[in-house]
This record gives sequence, C-alpha cells and structure tokens, in this order.
Amino acid sequence: MRNFVMILALVAIGFTSCNDNANKDLEKQQQELTKANDSIVSTHEELRQKHQELMNNHNQVSQELRGLEQLEDSTQLEKLAELEGQIRDHQATLASHEEMIRSHNELNKEYGSLSTDEKKAQLDEMQKTHERIMSEQDEIKSEHDGIEKGHQSIKDVIAQSSGEDSEDSM
Repeated sequence: MRNFVMILALVAIGFTSCNDNANKDLEKQQQELTKANDSIVSTHEELRQKHQELMNNHNQVSQELRGLEQLEDSTQLEKLAELEGQIRDHQATLASHEEMIRSHNELNKEYGSLSTDEKKAQLDEMQKTHERIMSEQDEIKSEHDGIEKGHQSIKDVIAQSSGEDSEDSM
C-alpha cells in the first residue's frame, strides 16, 4: 500500500511538472502572438493612413477627369471605376481587420481565466487569424502601389488632354 501511495505521488508530481511546462509554453506562445499583434496593429494604422490618402487622391482624380470638356478615351472612366472598386474592397478588409484586432484584445483580457485547453485553442485560432491578416495586409500594400500607378496614368491622360485643349483653342 505504501508503494502504491508513493507511485501515485510520483505520478501526480509528474503531471504537475508537465502541466507547468505546458503552461510555460502557452505563455511564451501568447507573448509571441502579442508581439505579432502589435506589429499587425502598427501595419494596420499605416495602411489606414495610406488608404485615406488614396481615397483623397482618387476623389481629386475623379473630379479632374469629370471636369474635362471632351474625353476622347472613355476607358479612363472605366479604369477609374475599377480603382474605386479596389479602394472599396480595401475599406471593407481594413474594417474587418479592425474588428478582428478588437476581438483579439478582448480575448487577451480573458486569457488568464481560461483552462489550458481553452488557452491552446484560443492561441491556435489567434495564430490562424494573424496569418490571414498579415497575408491580406501584404496584398493591400501591393494593390496600393497599383492604385497609385493607375491614378498617375489617369493624371497623365488628363494632363495630355488639357494640353491638347489648350493647343486647340489657339
């Protein structure tokens, strides 16, 4: 009987030490996700500012294009509409990222009260969400470059049309 109690005590100590290691691993993983989240939030703010700049630029280009008396190439209006669609898609994506970031912040507040299994499940889900957000952020960055180039292309056509209008009136 004494041996049996001793074995049970050793098994209990073993489980406790394994549980401590699991908690330490989960804590480390949570700290890494918090750092990643900080990076995601920083990138999100940069993208939001860039997005606002692109929207302002888009409105300016749109007004200039519509201000032309004669528009020989209607494809510019189509290009402008396509760029506007991309800008609206980005706006929706950024809004969904804001919601996910807010949700992660709320989950972090409740993290300490969760069981080990719940912590693990939460961290796994957060990791998947982080990967998705980072992928979408990279996509938005590259599309921002394309939108800028599209706006510049339309501006060049406007400048060319304005120059031709000036020559025609002479």
